[in-house]
Amino acid sequence: MRRHPVGHRPATRRPAGVRRAAVLVLVGACGALVPATARASGPGDPAAPVAAPPVVEQPAPYVGQTVCDPAAKPGTADLAALVLAAYAAGSNGGISRDCAAGGTSEHEEGRAWDWLVRADVPEERAAADRFLGWLTADGPGGESAYQARRLGVMYVIWDGRTWSADRASAGWLPYTGADPHTGHVHLSQSWSGALGQTSWWTGVASRVDHRTCAEVVEGLADPGALATVCSPTPMPEPAPSPAPEPVPGATYTVAAGDTLGQIALDHGTTVAELMAANGLTSTVIMVGQVLLLPPA
Repeated sequence: MRRHPVGHRPATRRPAGVRRAAVLVLVGACGALVPATARASGPGDPAAPVAAPPVVEQPAPYVGQTVCDPAAKPGTADLAALVLAAYAAGSNGGISRDCAAGGTSEHEEGRAWDWLVRADVPEERAAADRFLGWLTADGPGGESAYQARRLGVMYVIWDGRTWSADRASAGWLPYTGADPHTGHVHLSQSWSGALGQTSWWTGVASRVDHRTCAEVVEGLADPGALATVCSPTPMPEPAPSPAPEPVPGATYTVAAGDTLGQIALDHGTTVAELMAANGLTSTVIMVGQVLLLPPA
């Protein structure tokens, strides 16, 4: 039986009408508990290196770990450095985890980070709640979870609660895993976020790589930067036009913003077939890399 891992978003059935759960802030050993709230950026919060595009990413949907590739991804390492520098609290709990540990966790793909802060230490709790309030706040145009979108954060677990970017309207919900996460904040990122390809770093809204399925949501980003999402309950749709069949021996040169998932989708193949045809052991690709397209 696969154990329920630390840092794995549970497949919770969220009942209709569930109310936004409050994250509680400890204000003193004998003081009252008050709910933390999402808030706009302020002094001391992280500052992006580039301006945001007019339309940012779609909220990152849950794409769980499927392969063993625990090397820390650059965007996740940069997110960790960003938070530690901005809030000067706690310590780095690491990104990578040995796949032999079992279970399902984005740590095993190098795209989850643990920030070691304690819920029972007022200064550390205040820093965590300040960051999470900033991360989950609406954007200047009312966009939900604005900074989480720009950084490609999929979900967060902290102090017995979990929050998901693609279900931001549900707010903070009870977390039922074995570890209540009172000693660290867990952050899992999308592949675009983990590879540092989101608008926080590039100024351009990124695609969302699902690795398994993609559905274009029109009107959410500039042409050429449309987000893609997997519907949780797909409805039957007319059969799409057949994808062009790759010519045996044909190649594709990786461009900026490309992912294996999108390349596979565009050329009528799968990520697994692309990896096998090119002898890849990781889904990380580089601009200018020439990929062999497998025959249909």
